[in-house]
Amino acid sequence: MKKNLRIVSAAAALLAVAPVAASAVSVNAADNTTVNATNSTSDYSHINLGGSDVTKYVANVNPSFTLNAALRKNNDNTNANAQAVAAGSLTGSVTANVGGVTATANLVNGNHGAANVKVTAVQGGTVVYDGTDADHVVSNFNAVVAGQKYSVVVNKVGFNFGANNAGKEVTLALPKNVDVKFSAAESGWTVGNDGKTLKGKLDNNGTVNNIQLTETVTAFDASNTNAVVFYNIATGQQVKSGNTMVLADYNGQLNVNSILQAINSNFTAFQRITTPNNSEQNGSENQNKFDTPKVVTTVDEIKDQLEKAGIKVNAADNFNAPHSFTVTVKATSEVNGKSAELPVTFTVANVADPVVASQSKTIMHNAYFYDKNAKRVGTDKLTRYNSVTVAMSTTKIGDKTYYEVIENGKATGKFINADNIDGTKRTLKHNAYVYKSSKKRANKVVLKKGTEVVTYGGAYTFKNGKQYYKIGNNTDKTYVKVSNF
Repeated sequence: MKKNLRIVSAAAALLAVAPVAASAVSVNAADNTTVNATNSTSDYSHINLGGSDVTKYVANVNPSFTLNAALRKNNDNTNANAQAVAAGSLTGSVTANVGGVTATANLVNGNHGAANVKVTAVQGGTVVYDGTDADHVVSNFNAVVAGQKYSVVVNKVGFNFGANNAGKEVTLALPKNVDVKFSAAESGWTVGNDGKTLKGKLDNNGTVNNIQLTETVTAFDASNTNAVVFYNIATGQQVKSGNTMVLADYNGQLNVNSILQAINSNFTAFQRITTPNNSEQNGSENQNKFDTPKVVTTVDEIKDQLEKAGIKVNAADNFNAPHSFTVTVKATSEVNGKSAELPVTFTVANVADPVVASQSKTIMHNAYFYDKNAKRVGTDKLTRYNSVTVAMSTTKIGDKTYYEVIENGKATGKFINADNIDGTKRTLKHNAYVYKSSKKRANKVVLKKGTEVVTYGGAYTFKNGKQYYKIGNNTDKTYVKVSNF
């Protein structure tokens, strides 16, 4: 669930770099211009995680920063010597999650002044932005060059876990697939060897402050609006989804790493990196240039997808392979930050396709199909007295009971109201005749008051305007007036 949160010092996270009005969250792109942001009269606080029990969970911290390069004359955005015609920008956020509580913090400019962030070129050390000294803010986003790497240092990040967690030990963890690390923390807190974890005890208020995050980002070319697309390597065709076949080992298991390898072996992402403004015309149109964005989905993320699908993954990243399953991977461009996702369905050739147990039933009343939420699916219907293959037991959806339709041994996700098959038991409130039409009785039988009768489906309206239920598990025309129940 989402929690309202307040922002920790100048650095908890969203950096929006553009010369905008005070209603925007911003680190201004214009050189030597003060930072304006929402909540400009508020003191910085903590990313509020609402008091979840930190002894049960690891707090996952996910910083996300996007640095756009300055736009340069003739769209020569990768040339540091080309004249800048529009300044670059830096945007982002810090999201934290613990025990199902999620909070996203935006960098705002409160009473403490300029944003406590520093952006520096990895090569050459050019300072793009420095708000660590509120009285002497440096802003030089014209210097940001597309394709080059920059270090973003965010200072004085803090988290509030609630007073119920005062003095408890907590572990903060960063994503493994992003070049970000904990680079400093308060005394008594320990940064892991890889910079991905931070451990320590919360103070008497259940908070931790003065955390420093450092992320290395590549400056994007904002003028390049080309999308990322996936291709099937074997066919050379663009695809929006994929299929591939794999083999389980002799134990019937697969490894998550092999799944990722199979995807990279069968599919690749492409992105055109030339634009209309930078194509050279040497007598004829220059050929397009392409980049191959990498799949950024990690093994851990695939494990999470499998777990959510009910597939248990062990500590060695192995799992018992079902006959088929689907995982989704994402490729992200380092040119302009655009992403594309590809769902890939795996068929495990040496694992049998399970067959769902089923039974044949006779439809006693015309029946429509419904989905798992009891919403009508299309206009097709099964007509009465025909047979249908359904699951061995019924499924309760809302206050009604349904049979799931089975086709070729597979559950279809389509459901039929069980009343159209098994009927509903009703007790007669009056003696009742059995009719075959609005004018004629079906037989001489008189059903006595108090008798329990099974009716099938909804009521039929006969020519006389009266409503009747079908009775009898057969094809005979046998109906009883609804008013008798």
